[in-house]
Amino acid sequence: MHPKIRYILPVITGIFLIPSLSFSQEYCDENFTENEFADIRKIEMKYDRAAEPTGYVDSVDLYLDLYYSRDNTHEIQPMMILMHGGSFISELGDKSEMEEIARMMVSKGFVVASIGYRTWSYVLGGIPTVNGITDVAVKAMHDLQSAIEFVVAENGKGDFPTVDVGNLVVGGGSAGAIAMLHRLYIDADDELPEFMAIAFDNNDGLWESDSEHYRIAYGLNLSGGIYDTAWIDAGEAPLISVHGDQDDVVLYDHGLASGFIELYGSKPIDQRLTEIGVESYLYTFKGGGHSNIYQDIPLYRDPLIQVLDTGLNLIQELLCLTTNTPREMVKANLELINTLVQQDLIIRNGENKSLNYDILDMWGRTLQTGSIQPGQQRVSFLAPSSGYYAFRAYRSENGERKSYQRLFYYQAR
Repeated sequence: MHPKIRYILPVITGIFLIPSLSFSQEYCDENFTENEFADIRKIEMKYDRAAEPTGYVDSVDLYLDLYYSRDNTHEIQPMMILMHGGSFISELGDKSEMEEIARMMVSKGFVVASIGYRTWSYVLGGIPTVNGITDVAVKAMHDLQSAIEFVVAENGKGDFPTVDVGNLVVGGGSAGAIAMLHRLYIDADDELPEFMAIAFDNNDGLWESDSEHYRIAYGLNLSGGIYDTAWIDAGEAPLISVHGDQDDVVLYDHGLASGFIELYGSKPIDQRLTEIGVESYLYTFKGGGHSNIYQDIPLYRDPLIQVLDTGLNLIQELLCLTTNTPREMVKANLELINTLVQQDLIIRNGENKSLNYDILDMWGRTLQTGSIQPGQQRVSFLAPSSGYYAFRAYRSENGERKSYQRLFYYQAR
C-alpha cells in the first residue's frame, strides 16, 4: 500500500491442476530460470466496465496490459495475473508499475496480465473514509475476478496466446497483494466483520470460490496482508510471500496498515498456512522496509533474485509432477513424514527400489546427498541455521523419471 513500488523480481508459478483442464505441459521441459524469450509484445485490452468508486461518474472502463513473447512457441503457456500497489489511491499507482516484472516473467516463459483495477481518486472524491477505502478494496477484489474470467473467455482467441487456465498464478504488491490475498482466501463459509460484509453486499456479494473453467494454483504476496488469517482454510491455494520485518506500511506481523485498517502481515499468514498443511514459503528481509527491499541495490536485489529463482525451480518441479505431463515424469511413492526437523528426516519409501536424494537450501546450494532405500528410515541432517530447506528424491530408469520434493523447516539446536 505504498506509492510507486516497482517490483523487479522473478516470481513463482503454481502446482495444482484441475483434471478436466489438463494439458500436456510442454513448458515443463524447460527451466523457467533458464528461459530467455525475447520479442516481447505488450497489448492493452479492455476487460470490463464497472461502477466508479467515488460516484463522480457512473462507470469506468477497466484495462489490462497483456505481455507475451512471439519467440515462445509452446502450444500452452503458463499464465500470471499481477496487481500493482498504491494504497488503493488512483494518484499513487497504476498498472505500468508492474511492467518490469511482467517483462521479466515473459522472458521466462509466462504470459502476464498486469491489470488496472478500481481505486479511489483524490481529484474526484477527496480524502476517503475508512468505509470508502474498504469499498474500493472490495471492488479491486472483484476486478481481479473479472480479469480471471476475461482470461478464460479470451484464451487462445486473436492475439491472446493459449494459456494454462488450470494453473493460474495471481500476485500483487502492497495494495495489490492485499486485494489478491482476500480474493484468494475469502469464501462463503467465512464470517466477515459487519463493515466488510456491508461492502460486499454493496458490490454484488462474493465470487464463486470454485470453478470448472479455471483454478488459481498459486499466490504471490509481495508485502501484503489479510484482515483475518482464520479465513485461510486447508486445501486452498499455496502462497509465496516476501516481506521486510521493519515494514511500517503493511506490517510484517500485525497492525494498522496505512492508517486505515488492521491487517495480519506475511508472518502470521505463513504461520497459518503451515499450521493447516498448505504449502507456504516466506522470505523475510531482516531490517527491510515496505518498498526499499524491491529497489535495485545489491543489498536487496541480489539475494532476492537468488532466493526467488530457487523457489521458481522448486515450484516448477512440483507443478510439472502434478499436472498432466509426459509419461516419463512420474511422482515417486515416497513421503517425508516430518516437515519440522530438529535432527533426522523421517522418510517412507514405498518404491521397491532405492532413490537418490539431495537437500538444498533456499539459495539453491546442495548441502547433502545420498540414497533412500525401500521402507521407512531416518536421514540425519545438520545445518548451520534454522530455516526452510528442500528435500528432493529422484530415480531414472528406462526413460522414466520418478521424483518427489518437499519443503521442510529445520530447527537448529
